[in-house]
Amino acid sequence: MIFTAKSAEFLRWAEEKEKNIPQNSDGILVNIHDINNVKTSEIAKIKETIYKYNSCIYSSKIALKSNTNLLKFVELVGMKTYDCNNIESSEISTITPLQNSKINYIPYTDKLLNWHTDGYYDKKSIFSWLLHCVNPATQGGENYLLDHELVLREYLLRNDDINNLMAEDALTIPASKDTSRPEISTYIFSFKNKYRRLHMRFSMRKDNIGTSAKASPAIIKLKEIIENDCAKYSLTYKLQKNEGIITNNILHGRKAFKDDKVKRKLLRIRSYERL
Repeated sequence: MIFTAKSAEFLRWAEEKEKNIPQNSDGILVNIHDINNVKTSEIAKIKETIYKYNSCIYSSKIALKSNTNLLKFVELVGMKTYDCNNIESSEISTITPLQNSKINYIPYTDKLLNWHTDGYYDKKSIFSWLLHCVNPATQGGENYLLDHELVLREYLLRNDDINNLMAEDALTIPASKDTSRPEISTYIFSFKNKYRRLHMRFSMRKDNIGTSAKASPAIIKLKEIIENDCAKYSLTYKLQKNEGIITNNILHGRKAFKDDKVKRKLLRIRSYERL
């Protein structure tokens, strides 16, 4: 793709993208009978939905019986290799508020989680992820979703190019002593992957993240577009028990929440494959 708003290739892509914009969360919802034994037709519908919208919400009538069954499910969808860079060093990470923990990662609290893509701070790119709800929050905890391709579309319709956002030093994430992660510099938008499809590395956070002098003005514009011009495209959905979200690592976030005796509990899988 030629990365200018005036190119015929971009305009064709933008027009095609406009045809695949869900009006609400129902537009990406797929009902399945049993997540432990998913039908071929149900997998096909999930894949079709992700292909069109880069995300899918599924709802299973029967509860998940084991983590092994969840891995079998995502493998049928297209995930093959998994990121284990989490506090459990496992393919499946349990996302729930941690009490009396030295780890202060926002996902493991009940706080609001702003717009971001997963693994923007890692050297190896995350191309897809799943969140499966075991227990919903008592109050709040809704997830919000935004197709990153729509963000690119809106940005280029208002700005001539994205070269500074594609630079390999657009963002710099400092080293982490807690996880022994080294400093990393990275792009925000890139097509340089085996899929030749858009991959995005981004976070709205202001602390513990640096921007290059060239990219800073473009990043300010990008944040404004995400919060304002793209608001009409964002979807908000509260996962209930036995429901989940699968995406091609689109922009997403989470509202703050409160629990009673039963804590909000989600299972997360991150994959190196695009779906």
